[in-house]
Amino acid sequence: MGQVTKVKKYLKREQWSALISDCQSSGMTVTAWCKQNSICEQTYYRNLRKLREEACGSFPLPAQSDKPAVFKQLQLKQPVSDGKAAILIHLPYATLEVHNGACRETLEAVLATLKSTC
Repeated sequence: MGQVTKVKKYLKREQWSALISDCQSSGMTVTAWCKQNSICEQTYYRNLRKLREEACGSFPLPAQSDKPAVFKQLQLKQPVSDGKAAILIHLPYATLEVHNGACRETLEAVLATLKSTC
């Protein structure tokens, strides 16, 4: 890729970055903003996707493990008073209930495991 092409691509990316930022801070819907600025909505979303993909490419990916996540039933240090979960998370493959009285370490372990599997 030639130097002129690189500069042209950089300037176009910067221009779209500014346009998208303007749209998002305008308080308008994307449809209304695009119409007001004579921009095709498909072009807006295509450039938004490209910018997001570039941004995602610059973040380091976490190390992937070949080992599947292992869940262990944890015992609460305090008994649950009303039997109702304080937090209920429904996932496609599991349901997680966190009751009042769950210790911080338990919550951190569960959330870390969820983060590594999602």
